[in-house]
Amino acid sequence: MEHHEHTGSEKMKAYSPLEYVKFAGVMLFIVVFAAIDAAWPAFDTRAYLNSFMGVFFIVFAGFKLVKLQEFAYGFQSYDLVAKRSLAYSYAYPFIQLLFGALYLFNQESPALHLAVLVVSLVSGAGVAKSILQKNKVHCVCLGGVIKLPLSTITLIEDFGMAAMAVYMLLS
Repeated sequence: MEHHEHTGSEKMKAYSPLEYVKFAGVMLFIVVFAAIDAAWPAFDTRAYLNSFMGVFFIVFAGFKLVKLQEFAYGFQSYDLVAKRSLAYSYAYPFIQLLFGALYLFNQESPALHLAVLVVSLVSGAGVAKSILQKNKVHCVCLGGVIKLPLSTITLIEDFGMAAMAVYMLLS
């Protein structure tokens, strides 16, 4: 099998329940970390979103970077921009890493929120298109480390980040 066929075009197989448990563990870590960070000295929604978005982007970028080539080729199977640019596929985890660092170091700005909004909406549109076309591809949102199908969960992640960016823009 060619290296670019590892995630996007190989036949779908049954996914292990353990993969879903691992994914739930990652999400639980992000939610708890952000809640603890935002709760001191007093809970604040904006501080929570800053922490959540920062940790989310850094953790998800980290998973992508573990198997960057596998991510890049798999991402091309459903992302609208990545389909046209392998360079974008390779850059995407670094873009997420930058977003995460800016949120965690409280360097948020309207430009950051707008960039997150655009990237998340474009990514979500590619996921939605692939789901509506009933394409059977692997989600590479956690790189090749945790293997899940492209699904509504991926859609919620992308549009959820877009919604948080809108909240941050408006608050």
